[in-house]
Amino acid sequence: MAAAHAEQDPIATERSLIDVIQAGRAEKAKAQGGEEKAEREKAEGEKAEEAPKKAEEGTPEKVEGATPEKPAGGAQQPPAAEPQKSWAILPQIGYTPEKGPNGGIKFKDRDISPLHLTLDLAASAALRGQFHLDTILISPSFFSDRLLMLAEGEYYADPTKEFFGLGNNNVGPDELSTNRYERFYGTLALGLRLSRRFAVVASGAYNQVQISHGHLEDDVPSTASLFPDLVGIHGGKTNPLSLSVLFNDRQEAARPTRGWSIIAKATWVPNGLGNDFHYTRYTLDGSYLYPLIWRRQVLGLHLGGQYIDTKRRRAPFYEFSSLGGSRDLRGYFEDRFLGTSNVVTNLEYRLKLLDFSFFKIWDIQIDGVVFGDAGRVFIGDEDIAVDLGQPVATIPPTNNDFRYSYGGGTRIALGEALVARIDVGFSDEEKGLVYLVFGHTF
Repeated sequence: MAAAHAEQDPIATERSLIDVIQAGRAEKAKAQGGEEKAEREKAEGEKAEEAPKKAEEGTPEKVEGATPEKPAGGAQQPPAAEPQKSWAILPQIGYTPEKGPNGGIKFKDRDISPLHLTLDLAASAALRGQFHLDTILISPSFFSDRLLMLAEGEYYADPTKEFFGLGNNNVGPDELSTNRYERFYGTLALGLRLSRRFAVVASGAYNQVQISHGHLEDDVPSTASLFPDLVGIHGGKTNPLSLSVLFNDRQEAARPTRGWSIIAKATWVPNGLGNDFHYTRYTLDGSYLYPLIWRRQVLGLHLGGQYIDTKRRRAPFYEFSSLGGSRDLRGYFEDRFLGTSNVVTNLEYRLKLLDFSFFKIWDIQIDGVVFGDAGRVFIGDEDIAVDLGQPVATIPPTNNDFRYSYGGGTRIALGEALVARIDVGFSDEEKGLVYLVFGHTF
């Protein structure tokens, strides 16, 4: 079965900016390589022009068959490479028991002239009412080569959002309850490039969530009915302010093979600003890619974690640190585990399988992938009881075990424009969850 969720990634803005920075660096490196190649060809051409003259003069440097149009030895100059398209578009088609038939479309253009903007559009819908629309616009040179700007607007709705309780519990694979989840989100971020590898980003966002009973399944109660005192059970508004530091030294955008990517971020939801809740979130995310023998094989390691600093009953459950889904624990349902902090690590082996040109529009690269994931969330039983509004004796039991998942998949890169990722994850709760999303895991 296929699943394409709209996960609320707390560092999604930073990932988008890093993607644009990487693409710009790759384009610059390619341009520099082209200039060096042009200089070499110019020098070879000048040498070829001189060769006939030296031959007439009887010099020992005579080269047969050399002309300005035809280099020495009769070798033909290779044709100039076709410029790669900056845009790509891909459909999404799938089926899940929760959503039924579902589909959508993804469009990305990295060079909207004359300002060279990046536009990222995603839209999807399902027969059972799930809907997602996301628009991102990025300026890689906002009035200056050192400034970046990102603006995003998103709407997401799911009438059967699953709730598995709080903490590192053994409730799954069956959910405790479901509810309708609806999110309106917008953000504006401004980044400053301190160097080719470092950047700082400041952002502000508007985030409003509405939760209601939704479409109830047989024998599955409403979250609002089962946990009427759960913090955030009716939704609410949060307008976070964030500051982050980015480090990235990778050279390719579509298929990076070496280098670091590190994000450190602090997010404040203060009193005032129309906020219904109050908390601070700290996020640290780092990964490293290393080519094995050839760049055809790549080993990737990722380590990430979050911590939410808040007083009791001041942070809504849907903003808790989560694990489960396409980005961290593949093989578990989205938001399977919720806590006030988490830690996760991922290991991937990628092998390039195919590399070909699609009608001279895109250079397509297809990688095969195997992966392993491990992680857990943290929250005390007393805190769970307080947030649920129930006695400790009635909450699902938790443990200190790490959760593991594994699987395989493929990465399909269309030039430098877009990467489609298909992963099949396995865990002790689910066998063969399929995720179709865009962009690399890390």
